Parts: sequence; C-alpha cells; structure tokens
Amino acid sequence: MGNILIVEDHPAAAGRLRQYIKHIDPGLETVVFAQAGEAYRFAKEHPVALFILDIQLADYKGTGLAKQLRRLPEYKYTPILFETALAGEELTTYRDLKCYGFLVKPFGEEEFASVFRDALGLSAHLQETAKRIEIRQKQFVLEYQVSDIVCVEAFGKKLVIHTNNRAMGAKRDVISGYTLAGLYRELGDETFVQCHKSYIVNRSFIERIDKTERMIYLRGMAQAVPIGNKYQPLLWGV
Repeated sequence: MGNILIVEDHPAAAGRLRQYIKHIDPGLETVVFAQAGEAYRFAKEHPVALFILDIQLADYKGTGLAKQLRRLPEYKYTPILFETALAGEELTTYRDLKCYGFLVKPFGEEEFASVFRDALGLSAHLQETAKRIEIRQKQFVLEYQVSDIVCVEAFGKKLVIHTNNRAMGAKRDVISGYTLAGLYRELGDETFVQCHKSYIVNRSFIERIDKTERMIYLRGMAQAVPIGNKYQPLLWGV
C-alpha cells in the first residue's frame, strides 16, 4: 500500500485527519502538504494509494491539483476524497475528475472513517487488478503493467517497448514475433493511439504535440515521436 496524501493548508485540520487515520490503522503512512504544488511533486516521485484534497488551498484549488494528478497514468483511477464547505462544486467534480467522495466540512471522525475505509478498499482492489499483458519470447516471458507503457516502436521485424515507472525508471525492451498491429490489438486500451505507421503512444504520457513539426513529446522519453499524415486526425483532439 502506498502513501495516504493529505493536502490541507490548515494545520489543525491536517492534524485531525492524521489522527483519524491513525485510529483506523496505525500502520498507514500519511504525508501532509499545505500547498498543491508541493503535493504534486511528491506524488510524481512516490507511490500514493489515496488522496485527500481540500478544495480551497493557498496556492490553487484542490480540483486543479486533481486534474494534474489524473493526467499521470499511475493516478488515472486512484481514489480521491475532497474536503469542501462549498455547495455546487460536487457534481462537476464527480463528473470531470472521477472523484470517489466528498467530506463536507465540518465532519466528524465516524463520518470520515466510513468514507475513508471504502476509498482505501477501492485503492487496494485497483492495485490488485491493474491490467497487465504478457509478451512471450523464446526462453522467457515479459510482463508489463499496461499503464507503464509509454510507447511501442516498430523497426524491421522487431518491436521496442518503452516503459516508465517509479520502481524501474525509463527502460526499453526489444521483442520479436509480434507485429505493431497485433500488439495494438492485444493492448486493447483506448489510452493508446497509433500516431505513425511505426509508433503507438500512450496518451497519458503525452506532454506536448508540435503540430508544425508533427512531433509528439512524451514524458520519460528523450526522443520525440513522429506523426504520420494519415494519423493526424487521431492526435489533434488529444
């Protein structure tokens, strides 16, 4: 289980949340930040199992932080709980950010514990069921978590699978016996899009698309990926 990340700029409220969590399970690792930017930088470097975000923060809104987190593939579905005292934010956030639940201030320990336990259970389930694929080679089997795949590159009769995660960092594996079209079908995930006859990319890793030069810049990859003429319509809406 990863960290429980609390983003709350009122020290007393943050301390109260930490105490509630300690009563539920003293073994859970809880990290608190007062600013959204600091919390985002931490989440990029350390695994987080559940986010508790105050909507009104000193530097910018918790909903803005949630949008940033949802763009990171590892947090596409990670449970997020919001603390809010504002009516009207709830429905928009549920729809746009896949928010798991709200804690409407002021709330007590019993209410918090009920929502927190449900969200933590969902987090554990998602970690267990993260989609994986197996690539069989002659003498071994390579296993990948699909959300870790940055892109797949075809050259000659081989493919290069580029991955990036916290545990291993950026790496590449050269495989044989697969076509780009065949692996695309096996991935079976709308997160991936073909951008060139020789490339499939994971939308979640796209940092920038240069329409003039027709290149895609991906997080965790030094080299840019080209966009083929016939694939442009698939990319311009990303």
